This record gives sequence, C-alpha cells and structure tokens, in this order.
Amino acid sequence: MVTQIIKLITDGIPFNLTWQHLMADYGGMPSAHAAFVVSLLTLVGIRDGLDSTGFAIAFAVMIIVIRDAVGFRMEIGKNAVLTNTLAKEIFPANPEIQVTERIGHTMSQVMAGLAVGILLTLLMYYITMLF
Repeated sequence: MVTQIIKLITDGIPFNLTWQHLMADYGGMPSAHAAFVVSLLTLVGIRDGLDSTGFAIAFAVMIIVIRDAVGFRMEIGKNAVLTNTLAKEIFPANPEIQVTERIGHTMSQVMAGLAVGILLTLLMYYITMLF
C-alpha cells in the first residue's frame, strides 16, 4: 500500500487517491510487485534464515514476479500501444475502445521497489521488536 501511495506521488497524481489507483494501477515508480515479493523474502530470511526452504521458495517467487513485471508485462504494454493505435484508425467513431498501455516496469522502477520493500520490512520488523 505504501508503494502505491509513493507511486501516486511520483506519477503526479497526489490528489487522485482513489481505490482504483491504489489497488489496480499497473506500472510506475516504484514497483509494488517488487516491493511485495522482496518484503516477503526479507521477512522469511529474518525469521527462518537464509538457508531455509521457505527462503528458497520466496526467492524463486521473487524471481518469477520480477521477471514477469519487467519482461512479459512490458511486452504486453508495447502490444497495447499498437492495439490502441490500430483501434483509433479502424474505429475512429469509438474512442472508448482503448486498453491500458502502462503495464510493465522498467529496471529502475523494480530496483526502487526492491529498496522500498527491504527498508519498510526492516523498519516494521524492528519497530515490532521494540514492543
């Protein structure tokens, strides 16, 4: 949720804090997908150890999710641009025929998401240890 709020601020939508933007906005800085999976990985590493089965599974899931966010979903976004261009030419009377173009993440967005996920997890973990 924190990464989605950061994303709204960095994307210039600070006063458009809607449920849709918080929960269903794809792409942007930082990657909420990367933040979530690295947060899970960090917490499992802290609690179960870096040599645990849970850490290995969380690491594999992180690699899959990040690969999907950067690779596959970026290609879907490129395809969406072409689809929208064609839809405008073929159906000029129906401008509502559009698909979301910003779906994937750049590597810098993923790296920012990784940093946010690790930092927030460590912060929250150590705050809870105080109480």
